[in-house]
Amino acid sequence: MMKFRWRQLLPAAALILSGTAAEAKVELAPVFSDNAVLQRDMEVPVWGWADPGESVTVKFADQTQTTTAGTDGKWMVKLSPLSASKENRTLEASGPTNTVSAKNVLVGEVWIASGQSNMEMPLWGGGANFRHRNANGTGKEVADKTNIPTFRFTRMPRQWSGTAMPKEPVKWNLAVPGKELEDASAAAFFFARELVKELDVPVGIIGAYWGGTRIEPWTPPEGFNSVPELANIARTVNAKLPGTSDYKAVSDKVMADYAAWMEKYRNAIANGQQPPTPPAFPAEQQPFNNHQQPTVLFNKMLATYVPYAVRGAIWYQGEANLGDRMLYKHKMQALLNGWRKVFNNPGMSFYFAQLAPFTYGGDPTVLPQLWEAQQAFADANEKVGMAVITDAVHNIRDIHPADKEVVGKRLAYLALKNDYGRSDIKADSPRLKDSKVEGNTFVLDFKFVESWKNADGNIPFFEIAGMDGAFYPAKAVIDGTKIRVSSDRVAAPKSVRYMWNQTNEGKLANEAGLVLGSFRIQYTPTYGELLAYYQTNSKLVYEYDLKSGSGFGDKTKVRYTLDNSDAIKGKLTRITYVVRLEDKNGNAQFVCVSMDPFTQDVKQIGVPVRSTGAQFQTRVRNLNVHSNVDSIKTGLFNEGNIEFWPNNYAQRNAARVPNASDFAYDFGDQIDNNVKIGYGSMQIHNFSARQTIFAYNKFEAGANADLGIGNQPVDNPDWTFSSSAKNYNKATLYVFVDEVPRKSESELMGQVTARVPEAGAMKLAYAYDLRTGNNFGDRTRVNYEFDNSSVLTGKAKRVAYLMVLTGNDNRESWVYAAMDAFDPSVAKLGVPTKSTGAFFQKKIANLEVKSNTNKVKAGTFAEGNIEFWSCNYSNPNAAGIPGASDTTFDFGDERTPGVDPGYGSMQIHNFGEKQTIFAYNNFPAGRNADIGIGNQPANNPDWTFSGALKNYKNAWLYVLVDME
Repeated sequence: MMKFRWRQLLPAAALILSGTAAEAKVELAPVFSDNAVLQRDMEVPVWGWADPGESVTVKFADQTQTTTAGTDGKWMVKLSPLSASKENRTLEASGPTNTVSAKNVLVGEVWIASGQSNMEMPLWGGGANFRHRNANGTGKEVADKTNIPTFRFTRMPRQWSGTAMPKEPVKWNLAVPGKELEDASAAAFFFARELVKELDVPVGIIGAYWGGTRIEPWTPPEGFNSVPELANIARTVNAKLPGTSDYKAVSDKVMADYAAWMEKYRNAIANGQQPPTPPAFPAEQQPFNNHQQPTVLFNKMLATYVPYAVRGAIWYQGEANLGDRMLYKHKMQALLNGWRKVFNNPGMSFYFAQLAPFTYGGDPTVLPQLWEAQQAFADANEKVGMAVITDAVHNIRDIHPADKEVVGKRLAYLALKNDYGRSDIKADSPRLKDSKVEGNTFVLDFKFVESWKNADGNIPFFEIAGMDGAFYPAKAVIDGTKIRVSSDRVAAPKSVRYMWNQTNEGKLANEAGLVLGSFRIQYTPTYGELLAYYQTNSKLVYEYDLKSGSGFGDKTKVRYTLDNSDAIKGKLTRITYVVRLEDKNGNAQFVCVSMDPFTQDVKQIGVPVRSTGAQFQTRVRNLNVHSNVDSIKTGLFNEGNIEFWPNNYAQRNAARVPNASDFAYDFGDQIDNNVKIGYGSMQIHNFSARQTIFAYNKFEAGANADLGIGNQPVDNPDWTFSSSAKNYNKATLYVFVDEVPRKSESELMGQVTARVPEAGAMKLAYAYDLRTGNNFGDRTRVNYEFDNSSVLTGKAKRVAYLMVLTGNDNRESWVYAAMDAFDPSVAKLGVPTKSTGAFFQKKIANLEVKSNTNKVKAGTFAEGNIEFWSCNYSNPNAAGIPGASDTTFDFGDERTPGVDPGYGSMQIHNFGEKQTIFAYNNFPAGRNADIGIGNQPANNPDWTFSGALKNYKNAWLYVLVDME
């Protein structure tokens, strides 16, 4: 048996122990890996980790730098500015026990590429609709032909973290054929390829992008701290960061609150009492829990690169922040400030792609407002530029434009001109330089343009407006570098805008083919100017002292200062409310809001008392708001809502108005039909902005009524129970209307008989301008141009419908369908509203069809079917109509009465021929309703979800009857 000799073992043990003590070897930061590109012509930080106090030596090119690791183990040296070099060299860092290196390192230009899916979209690695392609070829062909070993790129995997992660692995790839290049950002590839071609130096791209992400998670804390408008976001970030004042303030309060609670808890337990519940944990210190929250993508996908020397960054993002409008400018500023701060690069260049046109739906002006914010950010900063790409779309239903070469090149042009002194390269899209009004014409002058090019010979998308803010399409004429814009409908223009719709594509370009981006000039009128304008150009219906409401008496008569309602005989086209409030110090605030009419009864547009039948909890369209109250959002809005009634009301959001509360009086309150002469409400809201535009409630209280412009700062936003009228010396309401003469019955019947002469033997029941459908209000009143239903009180035996559509191209199509009356009541034969009880999914007999098109089969048919209702519906063939489908909206759809009023359907079908004769759906969408003659060529045969009414400049429906 062998004896162990401890003396012999001691040296080995000592070696093991000494090895353990030396495990913390010198490390290079992960970005300094093989094939890296270092930035030329500026100090280059090189950093890593070692034992605290350990000496580290860095060697690259002809430079040697030595430093000592700090108490946290981090070390850094700064290489003196390097010249560009295509030579593959080794970057080396060494300590007492080891040496680490990055091989094949070049020196050239380094750029960050970041954003959401349009930056992420690869050359070829994505799906069929998520990869580069244009007339020059596909991304696959580009990748296969590329062999640029001096172009290197990284791509950080999608991941997030609540704290900064400085040691994420980084791999530098060469731009040579293969999977890595196919998966690379297409926009960044074309940007870098252009730089390599023009500069003939190595280029490195640091890639960090993630589809669908907002801007906030890419922003470091330093960015939010630098922008006062984002103080609320800064606090949510800083409260989680040890060492910040917010962290200390929140933590100190938590400790104090919990200490006080603990004392109460001990006392309660000691005395046998019910213990108190603990304080709520502060929301600010709850950890972030998803990848869309502030800083979390920077922490995981960019922090590992900080503070790498870079020339600048390219950015393509904003779709996920669409609703921010001008707030996005401040968020972009925070991103730029933060990146410049953490990369120790106050002169970092930043170039970004403007968003492309796309059918986002909703308010079509939201995208132009974001375009405006993007341009405002670019204008506010040095070494920042925007590439306008509104001409590079090709399919406005694809949020990922396929041609990323034009994006990359335009971003590169900005860098080449501004960073690399290439004055021969034209990089800037035309920008408005100056404007003036000459007579009825806006004269606009531009910079960055020597001559204009226009793709198809005309200049679309210019609009102008007068004092009322109503915009009309304008004629634009090129005059040198200027453009002269006018409209026959605007005698005294005040405002102009260009491409102010999400689907507008750039057509007008400078000599270099760079398109003019969207812009607007907004005029802000004074109260006096507005009042004078409406007094001159509209008709004053009512003037009213809002503090005189006690004179109502039984609340059926309003004591107007002036009442011209009996003089209004025409068809209302706009309604305007002007409110002026003067406080006891003589300070005045006002609001002016105009809208499409919600009723054609002029008695119902004033103070809503019971005698007028005015009871509206309804949407209104095309609001134009002016005010001198800072909190009020001014401008044009697609939609708002009114609450006009003499009743009592409750807080519940019975009308399901977006953004309304069930617990406060605001935008969607519930009418109390049990108290028909009660508190009373006259309110107009911009619910998308969560704002009361003005409110007047509790009419009978007179000088103590509820009255306010904007949201009440505390309690109920709509001023209910505020009794605030007492705060004003004067409070005046003006109600104006615009009107046009109504068409006579003989004129309307002339339109019918010109197309279907034999229809002249029938009686005209209704004539309806389909483009006014949004004015249904609560869908109990249809704003017919002509309504004879009160006269036609007998039983209908035959009914006919004539639909006449005139396209934006001036081509007319019409269809006529007559049938045995499917209900004897004339009230149920018009547009189906909830109040009429018109709910029909039924067959019809003796169908006769005529048309000037081949879209429907003409002739006589034994039967067909109708789908008339005001509610929602789904596509199963619940009615068992022969030939109908369970998977598309067509002839046998299932009515959903639980959502009523809802989408709405008015359809006549010849199911034997598998044809829609005509369809009119989505009544509340107004000029974006679904409409069509015959089957829709694609998608749903009955035109559901088509929004096709926007394709027609005129659209009329005539309903005719034979009576018993």
